[in-house]
Formats: sequence, structure tokens, C-alpha cells
Amino acid sequence: MSLLKNAFELPNLDNLLKHQGIDSDKVVIVSIIGKSAFNASGLKIKSIGRIFPLGEDERPNKTCIKGSYDEKRQIVYLHLFSLLDTDVFIESIGGFSDDEDVPEDFDFLSAYDEIQSEFSKYLLFLLYVSHIIIVSHPGSSFDTSYIQYFKAVDALSQKILGKICNSLKAQDNLNSVWVANGRLCVPRMLFYFERSNTKNKDIIKKLEHNLEDKIYHILKNTGIVKTTSCSLFAIPLNNDFVYVEEAAPKDPLTEAVRGLVQDCMPGASTQMKAPFSTEPSSEKNFLKFLHVHVQQAKDTGFDDTVASSRPQHAPAYFVLPILGQWIAVAQCLFNLIIIEEPPITSVCTATRFSEQRCLKALSLATAKYQERLPPHYSKSEHEARLAIAFRLYKTEARGPKCAQYELQLEEECQALWENGRQQCTATSLTGNQCKLQKHEPDQEHTSGFIYRSACNCGRKISTRDDPFTAIQANCLFYQSMADKECDCSDLGHMEFPIFEPFNEEFEAAAIQEPDEAMSVLPAIQETDEAVSVLPDKSVPHTPAKKGQTSTMEHLPGMLTLTSQPGLRPLFSSWAVTRLGPSSMYNHKFGLSYSAHPGFLKSTNYLLPWEIAFAFSHAWPAVGKYPPDKHGRPITCKVFIGVEYECSYGHRFMLSAPDKMLKVAPGCMVKETGNAIADSDLPLYFLCTCQPGKMAQLMRLHVVTPKAEIFCSFNPRVQPGAGAPIFISCERRIRLAKSSYWVMRLPFAYVADKERFTQDLTGKLLQGAFGVIRDPPKP
Repeated sequence: MSLLKNAFELPNLDNLLKHQGIDSDKVVIVSIIGKSAFNASGLKIKSIGRIFPLGEDERPNKTCIKGSYDEKRQIVYLHLFSLLDTDVFIESIGGFSDDEDVPEDFDFLSAYDEIQSEFSKYLLFLLYVSHIIIVSHPGSSFDTSYIQYFKAVDALSQKILGKICNSLKAQDNLNSVWVANGRLCVPRMLFYFERSNTKNKDIIKKLEHNLEDKIYHILKNTGIVKTTSCSLFAIPLNNDFVYVEEAAPKDPLTEAVRGLVQDCMPGASTQMKAPFSTEPSSEKNFLKFLHVHVQQAKDTGFDDTVASSRPQHAPAYFVLPILGQWIAVAQCLFNLIIIEEPPITSVCTATRFSEQRCLKALSLATAKYQERLPPHYSKSEHEARLAIAFRLYKTEARGPKCAQYELQLEEECQALWENGRQQCTATSLTGNQCKLQKHEPDQEHTSGFIYRSACNCGRKISTRDDPFTAIQANCLFYQSMADKECDCSDLGHMEFPIFEPFNEEFEAAAIQEPDEAMSVLPAIQETDEAVSVLPDKSVPHTPAKKGQTSTMEHLPGMLTLTSQPGLRPLFSSWAVTRLGPSSMYNHKFGLSYSAHPGFLKSTNYLLPWEIAFAFSHAWPAVGKYPPDKHGRPITCKVFIGVEYECSYGHRFMLSAPDKMLKVAPGCMVKETGNAIADSDLPLYFLCTCQPGKMAQLMRLHVVTPKAEIFCSFNPRVQPGAGAPIFISCERRIRLAKSSYWVMRLPFAYVADKERFTQDLTGKLLQGAFGVIRDPPKP
């Protein structure tokens, strides 16, 4: 049977269009579907395998239909190659080598669903253009997985029948029965089993009968085979429809090697057979089995849908088409079913199971996300809830749809959060987020945290809201305390230099990053030039006589050593207050708990700091001190202290950079102030009120003597490693004699472009306390 010249591949039927009998030959269409064994190149039914020649470059690697026309018998053979064939599947995935990366979104179950859907569409097409369909099995048992294909195709067939009939109406000279029913007939289904475990004819015949009974009952019970003309396909009532091969097919390559070895033996002769022979090797032959059905189709047609209980019935429709008409219809239906019809999802059981499972998991995860959901919440809360929802979803979801619905879960939760539940993203200067719903920038923020802080002088304590701006943190609260609860404003204090606008049209300066090698502000040196603060007066600061002070631009933040010259802050973040004369401090009893509330027990003392000085009007040489009559330097005592305050309002002093001051009851202070005067001090220190609670350095205390010296403040604060150094003004602050002075430090440190929250590396640099001696009198 040599049919190479009539071979074709759908939808290209040019070879058949050149045939002489295209307008006269009435043809029977035989289609072959199913699965093939390994090393069979996708070919099924060895008896007719030669009519589908496959060269090395013609091995299919995708689903396709190859055909051939038997001109002599007027039979059109259609052979479906699909990825259900082992060799075709291997050819298809052969492009993935070990060196190449598999796509990240590749999923085997999804890919297999596409294979099943594509196979179902081709099966539907063949059911509409064939008289006989042969289902090939590589083994000897019926593959029940075909049931799901038959059911899916049956449902789709009923759905698109009207569309098919309308398409056939557009064809010329078609049989009206063909147009009305959309197909040639109810196709007859035959089953071919390629392998058996015996060559005994009686056993094979019994196996065939058993398979017929089994297949019939399965198809009948599943509702696929019906006794009406609307059945998807039919099986013959009075003819055999199962064929089992006598012996298992032999592997061509194995047989060739075995034959070659035998031929090399002494006295052997070459005897090789083609792996797919068209000639029968025994009396039992599939072509004979098939031609019985083909001849019946030519003679009387098929009438397999008759029930035994209905002797009187309408004749079944059956059309033997002319070759040319069949070609036109085949091309039309190929475009309609294979190309235009969307994928058949009903056959994708794995995907459908995954989708249903993931939908259930999505519902559970969404409910988990909404569990005890507050009216509005922060991004961190949203992400924490989303993580919990993801964990629940991943424990419940299965299959290829997991990623798709996981993305949907994220989108739904994100939409729920953004739909009126977003919390304001503003963060306070202490690091707490605003608890209000997302609002306009000009609306007041609140974090809900309440702190207790003392006033400028430290004699009153009050509650304060968590500040969000530097002016709230360092200015407004202390002004309110001075005006309403304490008489700080009536005490002697220093007016720090601030921005004084020329008119109402002023703005924050555009700050550029300073050169690290360039000193922006003049260094504060140990000189006699200083700002003097006299008792019981408010003394304005006199700026250094270098350049002009801007009246149109101000510093965006607080004053630092790297601030641009000529720019001043909008407000002062520091305060220097004179509590009274030096006699108000009693070193034996320390600070009064009633006058200075909040101090922890036995921590309310200042430290004595001895300073050598001269009474003469002539300055001594550098590093030399005039001795008394016994040859010892003359000294005076200054009392100093560094006060820390926690958010609960607890206050305490330090006796050393790493030690809290503790004075035993009835005892005097043993430590001196040298350790805190000559060292860097931590900006934050542990409070004893509760574990891990940090207190911040908030005040410097100085009790000045009556001697011929002036004490000074020169605080320089670095709130973190690598942070700029914050200063109160450009010169030392000289304090009046015989007075008790307190300098309040900022509650928060805000530079021009950055703000600094609690950092344990922050420190007050050495030199905060200093001494300025009176110049000699003329």
C-alpha cells in the first residue's frame, strides 16, 4: 500500500485538491486516535503504519493530523499525533536541555491541561468529519481516562452544533442531511489493543469479547453511548468492535540489532523485516477487521443507535461525501473548532480542582486577615496581617492556581486596607506613628503616647503629647509650662538668637551638603569672648561679627556646627534659667523633692568641682597657679550636675559617665564633678523605674561661686554616630557669679534634612562646663 503521493497534513489539503476524482469519488473517512508506545514515533496500528511515512525531519513535536488517501479503496485515513503519544511528547520537550533554565512560570499541571484541552478539540473535529474512529491502546486494557475526554467533547458538541450547522450552510451543494446534523453520521468507534500476553487465538478471542462487554457497559453507564442519533458516537451492535493483536510489537531498533548479530554468526543469512509491515504476517489481520466496517459503510451505512425495544424507528442519517465536498468541510471545521474555539476547561480536572481549592483557601485567608480588624491601621500592621493570611492560604491551597490566587489575595487585602483603613504614615520625633486615619498634611497628628516632662527650670512636671515637629518638642510645650504652670518666664533667662524676618515673605533656606573639609561655623574656642547672662535679667544674644544675618531665609532645622553662616533657626530649642542665688542649694540635703519633683531617691545632688584661680590682678603664666602662703594653689568649689529624665517624669543625676549618682542616707556626696566635666556623657541612660527604660539628658546644673571667675555653658550634642553636632549658639554662655543656673537641652534633635530618634551612641561632648576668668582690672 503505497500512498506517499496522497499524503497531507491538515489543514493543508493541496495534494488532495489535485486528485482527478475530487468531484466524483465518494469516500469513507477513517480516523486513528489514542496513544502509542515508546519508539513508535507516534504511529499507531502497525498494520497501516506505512501510509504515514515519517522521515527524520518529519517527526511531529506537537499535536497535528496527518492523512493519506487510499485512491484504490476510496478511503481517507486521518492519524492524530498528540502529546499523549510518548515519542511526540519527548520531541516536544526535547528543546529543554540541561544547560537551559526552565521558565519560572512553567507549571507541569497547567501544561498538561493544555495538552488535554488540545486533544479534546482535535477529537471533536474528527468526530464531525469521520465515519469510523479507531482508538488505539498500547497495552491490552481499556484506558478509562478517555471517559473524561468523551464527556467534555459531548458537552462542547451540543454547545457549538448550531454554529457548525450555520457554517455548513455556507458551503455549496452539501447534502441537506449533512447540513442539518452537522456531521456525516454518528461515527462508529472501534478499539485497537496493540499488545497481548499470549499468541493463543482462543484466549485472544475471549479477551476481545470480555473487553467488548466491559467497554460497552462503561460507555453505557456513563451516558456517553445513547440509543438516539444525538449520541456522540456509537459502537456496532452486531459486529466486533475490539481488536487485540496476537503478540506484542517488537522494538525496531532491538530487532535490527538482534538480526545483525544473527547475521554475523557462521552460516547465517540476512533476514530483516520492516518494523511496520503492510502485509499480514498471519491469518489474523487488522486490515481485514477494518475493511468489514468500511464495506458496511459503503454498502448500507451505519445504524448503531437502535434500541432493542424499538423495532420501529426512524432511519439513521449517513452520508458518503464526495472528496471535494469533504475537503471544503474539513478546512471549514478545522478553522472553526481547532483555531477559533477557546480551550476546553472541563477536561482540565487538575486545574479545576486547584481552582476550587484555592478559592476556598482564598476565602479563609481573607477572613483571617479581617479578623478583629481595627478601623484603621499602619502599613506594618497590614503587612503582618497579610503574612498571617499568606501562611494560612499556603497550607490550604493546592495545584497550579496557587500563584494566581495568592496574587489575588494580596490585591484584595491591599484594596481593603486602602479603602478608608489606612493609618496616617507620619512618625513622631520619638519614632511613634500617628494613630489617626490618613488625613491631610495640615491636620494635627497624634500617636496616643503621653509623656511627663519638667519645665525649663525643672520645678514643675506636666504631661505632654508625643511631638511630631521640632517646635512642638522644644519650644511650645515649655512656653506653655512657663505661662500657665510655672513662673519660669519671671526668672532670669537668656534669649537665644532666632530668625527675625524683614517682612512676611520669608522661607526656609535651600540647604546644600557642606564640604567635609570646610568648617562652616567658627569653632567655639576657650577664649574670654562669651555671651554674658546677668542675674534677674533677660539678656539677648550678640552674634559673632562675621557676615550678615539673613532676614529672608531661616534654617530649616536646629543650629549645628555645619549650619550655613548667616542663617538662624525660627525658634530656640535651648533654655538657660537662673533659679536664684547660690545659697538656695544646700549640699548637705541636695535638691528639695518638693521644689524639684520627680527625682529618684538619693539622686538629687550636685557634684563639687574644684577650680584653681588667682586673686591677683595680673594673669599667671599658662598652666601656673599662684600658691597660697603654704605653697598650694588657691581653689574654689563649683557645684555641677547632669540631669536625666525618662518619659514617666523620673529624674536623676549621674556621678560618672557610666554611673548613676547614689548617696547613702545621712551621708555626704563622696564623688567629685571632675569625671563629668572632663568626659563625654551619654545622651541616654538606663532608668531604674523599669527594665530597659531609657532616660534622656535634659538639663545641666551649675551653682557658680563668688570668686573672680565666671562659669560657662558650652553644650555640644551629637545625637548619634556620624550625626551633626548641635549647639545652642556660636559662643560660650558666661554665667553670673553666685547663682544657681539650669540649662535645658532639646527634647528632640532635628537637623536641616534629618531628624534623630533615640540612639544609644548619642553623647554630650566634653567641655559642656567651662570656666572664664575675669580679665585683670586696669
